[in-house]
Amino acid sequence: MMEATGDGRGKIGYVIRMIRFQSSWSRRPFLSFVLAAALAALPGLAIGLGIGLVPGPARAGVGAWVTFEGGMVRLVSAGPLTDGTYGAGLEFALEPGWHTYWMHPGEAGIPPELDARPSSNIAMVAVQFPYPERYDDGFSQSNIYKDGVLLPLVVTPQDPARPVDLDLTVTFGICKEICIPGEARVALALEPAAQPDPASARAIARALADVPGAPGPDSPQVSRLFLRKDAQKEKLDISLALPAGLTLDDVSVFVAAPDALSLGVPRRRQPDWKKATGDWVLALSGLPKSRTEVTLSFVLVAGGKAVTQTVRLNRDTGVAVAVDAPPSLAATR
Repeated sequence: MMEATGDGRGKIGYVIRMIRFQSSWSRRPFLSFVLAAALAALPGLAIGLGIGLVPGPARAGVGAWVTFEGGMVRLVSAGPLTDGTYGAGLEFALEPGWHTYWMHPGEAGIPPELDARPSSNIAMVAVQFPYPERYDDGFSQSNIYKDGVLLPLVVTPQDPARPVDLDLTVTFGICKEICIPGEARVALALEPAAQPDPASARAIARALADVPGAPGPDSPQVSRLFLRKDAQKEKLDISLALPAGLTLDDVSVFVAAPDALSLGVPRRRQPDWKKATGDWVLALSGLPKSRTEVTLSFVLVAGGKAVTQTVRLNRDTGVAVAVDAPPSLAATR
């Protein structure tokens, strides 16, 4: 089961419960566990497909690096928080030229998925995503992290008085000249009496600073949506309200939709797009035809800071209802 969630601060992410889920963000299926297990018995082939080895022990607060083709991944922890949860992170370090994907990869790519079933004393794991960057390979545009990324986690134990064995199987896409599916198993013991790990705490704090938050008076905001059909295709025109001193060239726009099997990326309006009415245009592809209402999360990045607004869009009426967004958000058809 996957849920689009907020943490009360307008931030976006999803929740992993104690079952394996097949993410609806995916463009294509991942390797099955049966296939992954078979490949793991052949080390040379497994590494060629980006499958990492099971990690060994590591110092408190930092898990062992697990290598895969193009990089490595591990778990880190800042220790227990005052509310009984743990602040943690899934850290990717990539070799030069390699990249991995945001929770919605764009026109191509594979988003990260986590399986927490092997863990013990876990009630929930919430994952947050720092804002990505746009990548254009000449054929498609994707939302990526290059060099590496730390995905902040909030781990909620079933019993806060007992230790947590955080044991995750992570599947993801990784690309250089070619793109391959990656898989790694990472683990870390979380102790309720553990002292905070300063280095891990700093790394997690830096990543949290890049997780989109609620918009403010000095940030760009989605001000208008217009849903239209162009050559039998649904397109969403997106208009922005900008604070003084900011232009459209200063803003990057990303959109995620948990209801979409695939979704394009917003593109700046071009002079010859006569029917377009907004600053950006998003092709609504991959949406189930039977689903009237869809949820869209907009991430706007400017000056190294990101904000998010979430709307629930009715495809029949064109009406969008703001969710954790400014009341001025309007939609027309």
